[in-house]
Amino acid sequence: MNGLLRTLTFILVLLVALPAAILLPAHWQIRQLETPPLPAMNVLLAAIETNLGPTSIHYLNTASQTGPDGTIDHPGILLRWESGKTLLIDTGMPPAQAIAFGKPMESLLKAQPTQTFGAMDEQLGDAANAITGIVFTHLHSDHTDGLAGICAAQSAPATVYQTPIQSTQSNYTTGSGVDAIARANCTQTTLDDALLMPLPGFPGVLALAAGGHTPGSTIYFAKVAERVWVMAGDISNDKHSIIADQPKPWIYSNFIVPENATRLGDLRRYLAQLDARPDFAVVIQHDVQAMRDSGMAAWKP
Repeated sequence: MNGLLRTLTFILVLLVALPAAILLPAHWQIRQLETPPLPAMNVLLAAIETNLGPTSIHYLNTASQTGPDGTIDHPGILLRWESGKTLLIDTGMPPAQAIAFGKPMESLLKAQPTQTFGAMDEQLGDAANAITGIVFTHLHSDHTDGLAGICAAQSAPATVYQTPIQSTQSNYTTGSGVDAIARANCTQTTLDDALLMPLPGFPGVLALAAGGHTPGSTIYFAKVAERVWVMAGDISNDKHSIIADQPKPWIYSNFIVPENATRLGDLRRYLAQLDARPDFAVVIQHDVQAMRDSGMAAWKP
């Protein structure tokens, strides 16, 4: 009996200690991360003011999955300039990866099977060659898995731009994204560290190191005509949660993706203030319906 108790105790300790050994460093890292202050409106408007910004913005969805709490989409966002050059924000997933990504949600949450629409490079076809820059709101695999296909399809590989924090700070949830960038046949460069980081060669686009969701989470601002679009990644999983200041489920933020709840709350309230302005539109990467409601159209060949 004593031997059985010792064995059960050992197993219990392992079941507690192993997850803790993974989770605790990630929680410590994201809570200790030095993120910049959120820019005041006059600072943001002055920094993004230009007559040379992108002339259009579209989304291109690679997959969707509907569960009990709604639909999760996996799009990229395309910004196009008058010259034809294009910046892609997030790359979505090819079908096989999207289906595998959705399997746990089917088992645990009784979600429907993932519906796929084709990899980003397949949907773009020859238009992939117009993409000269690629950025990521963060480095989770559902945002980065489409990168290799795009870079391989291009006659002249695009440049992947990262903030200093995104290029140096990762955890166990973003390692696959780091690997995806390293393996892809695209050029890599790191932006100059600043509160609002311009993307070289892409006037009217600024990057803000946001943190909160992952160490390298980044918000992108893009001025298209008279409107500023704010690509906020996974600061929330849907637009309604930004407006209602509703945090993610406690289990998710503590045991699935270690998040900084305080920083996310500050970001939600900041984004809600921006979205309340008629000249701003906040985009949550997994909420394509909200993109449509904000006036963003689907990309078409």
